[in-house]
Parts: sequence; structure tokens; C-alpha cells
Amino acid sequence: MSDEQTKSTTVESLRKALADLGLETRGHKPELKKRLRKAKKKLNAASESSTKTTATTTTTTTTASDQSNPAITKKQQPLDYYLFFDVEATCEENGGFEYPNEIIEFPIVLVDGKSFEKVDEFRSYVKPSINPVLSAFCKQLTGISQETVDDSPDFIQVLNDFQEFMAKYSVFQDKTAAFVTDGPFDIRDFVTKQCKHSKIKLPLYFEKPWVNIRKLFKDFYKQKEAKNIARMLETLDMTFDGREHSGLDDARNLHRIAQRMVADGCIFKTNMFWGPKMRAQQRRARKA
Repeated sequence: MSDEQTKSTTVESLRKALADLGLETRGHKPELKKRLRKAKKKLNAASESSTKTTATTTTTTTTASDQSNPAITKKQQPLDYYLFFDVEATCEENGGFEYPNEIIEFPIVLVDGKSFEKVDEFRSYVKPSINPVLSAFCKQLTGISQETVDDSPDFIQVLNDFQEFMAKYSVFQDKTAAFVTDGPFDIRDFVTKQCKHSKIKLPLYFEKPWVNIRKLFKDFYKQKEAKNIARMLETLDMTFDGREHSGLDDARNLHRIAQRMVADGCIFKTNMFWGPKMRAQQRRARKA
């Protein structure tokens, strides 16, 4: 980046300088200037560090242009695949936990553990059975129409289709993997509820440890509190890409956040578990 670019004060020049660094270019002038200053500070720190250390055996990988700092080296991740997962479910305004939520969108972004790039996506809408008519609040929140769920398969069929998708890549078979979710809710609450509604056991792959990215983000960046998708993006000077509360768009943005974290040196180790003992403890707690 030239001196002229770094000293420029016009919006277009600021955006060009950010684009040259592979960073987000949307926003107003003060936000763009702040983002560029932070990027320059990181680059300068990385440059000073590199002159004091010898080359390591870590492999460098370039990520999507708007998600990583090219001066930072990726660390080896422990798993073959990561499944970024963010369901949408039936809901009513102020429904609370006791509301019988049913999954109506089941999306996955499958990510390679080595490159942390997207491999494939799976998405299915789901037909609810307990409350088959979506509330106005639910339709407005998720953007999912009544016609869409009416024409969709039931949850058991969606699970069968999803398992065929995973089998193509030997996920949870020959290849190690973990789900990545925005908090504990998708697996602990929504999937667990849905399996109960569908009168099936929780599939074993949902009993495996997974990554709660809210917790990982808080711990890695030493934040005072856990943050949702929008606030994690804001912390990273990024903006949401797509429609909020679209399950697939939420999962894609979780992946974008994760790519930045990996570029900053984060290791995606599992930090949540929802096995039979944990479920039994929760049931006892509710009855107490």
C-alpha cells in the first residue's frame, strides 16, 4: 500500500485502500478511517514481529478477500470438517422456552478444517406438524412463507437427506468433524425439541462435542460478554451479508466470523457437549 493511499481522506480512496488489504469496504467515512487505522496498526505489528523471529513450519493460506489479514499465519485446526449450523424454528412473540418450537429451516455450511474454506452447503426447509400455520411474527422474523413450509418435507426426511449429504464427505465417519453454532440453542434446545416432537432419538452426531462460537469468540478476543452474530461482526469491523434470521445466511456469516478468527490465530476446539447425562440434568432442573 502506497503512502498516498494511506494518507487519503476521500471515501473512495479509503475504500480502495481497504480493498487492497482485503477488508470490508462498506460504511461511512469515519468508520472507514477507523477500520484502515486498525488494519495499518496490525500490519505494522506483524511486520515488526516477523523481523525478530525465524520462519516456522506453519503453512500460510489465503482466505476470502474480505475476511482475513494477509499478514497473519493460519494455525493447524484439529478437525477435518466444521459444520456451521443455524436453524430457524416456529415461534411467537414472547413465546418463551416452553413454546413448542419446530424447526422450519435446517441449513449447513460445510467447511474444510485445513483451509477453512467452504466445501459445500446443505439447506432444507421443514414442514411443521404441531403448529403447521406460521405466526405473522415468525414469517416476518425469518422471511419464510407459509407456502414454503407447506411444500417442504418433514423433519425425519430432512435428517435422512442431511445424512446422505454428510456421507458424501465421510463426515463423522472416516473424517472428524464438529458443528459450529451461535450459542448452545440450536442443538441443546431446537434440535432436542424437534426430535421429541418427531418421536425419534437425538442422532448420535448431535451428541458429539461441538463449537459454541459465541463462547470461543468471547474467550479468544477477551471480551467482557458473549455476543450474537451482529455484535461479533461489529467487533471485527464487518457487516452482515444477506438477511438476518435466514438460517443459511446466519450460517454463512458465522463462517465469515470464523475465518477472521482463524486468520487471527484462533484454534477451533470443541467447547460444548449435549450428551444423555446433560439432558437428564436439565430435565431434573426444570422439574425442581
